[in-house]
Amino acid sequence: MKKLYNTFALAVMSGIMIGFGGVVFLMCENRVVGSLLFSFGLLTIVCQGFALYTGRVGYFRQYGWAQMAATLAGNFVGTFIMAKLFALTRLPIGEAVQGIVATKLADSTLSVFVLAVGCGAMMYLAVDNYRKSKSWLFVIMPIVIFILSGFEHSIANMFYLSLAGEWGWEAIRITIIAILGNALGSWMVNATNFLLKEE
Repeated sequence: MKKLYNTFALAVMSGIMIGFGGVVFLMCENRVVGSLLFSFGLLTIVCQGFALYTGRVGYFRQYGWAQMAATLAGNFVGTFIMAKLFALTRLPIGEAVQGIVATKLADSTLSVFVLAVGCGAMMYLAVDNYRKSKSWLFVIMPIVIFILSGFEHSIANMFYLSLAGEWGWEAIRITIIAILGNALGSWMVNATNFLLKEE
């Protein structure tokens, strides 16, 4: 049980870091600059050993169901806290997040899923490449790619949806689909790596 509590606490910290990344992205008019600065969140997560769902789900066999559930719950709590705190500030992020959220809520299930698979693949590559090389560049580039491509990151979406105050059925739908798509994208790349090692 203590291990789950630790995972939850580390996951809350990850959610907070994603929240910081989301805030700076919303503050940037230039999406390229915003995506580069957003990567600070994941860089901090991998360097500090925090628990992020999209960074861990590709290693599901290592963590298991209980830890992944604790990770998701902690990520949601962290992003929710950040969203509610920054909603109280004078920062001009409300209009920007409303536009982002409106686009996501209007998207089809299939589109969200495909975009989430792409994000899951990028996130797995970011974490796995960092584990192997310890190079910050391999963390930043996949993040920039998934943001500029419009891929769906389930935890970042939790922050945006919470900031916009949108947690109706459509928000729940796209969140669940993004969670599943992120997992599949990560597992696909992980499986490819496993098959290559077997040759």
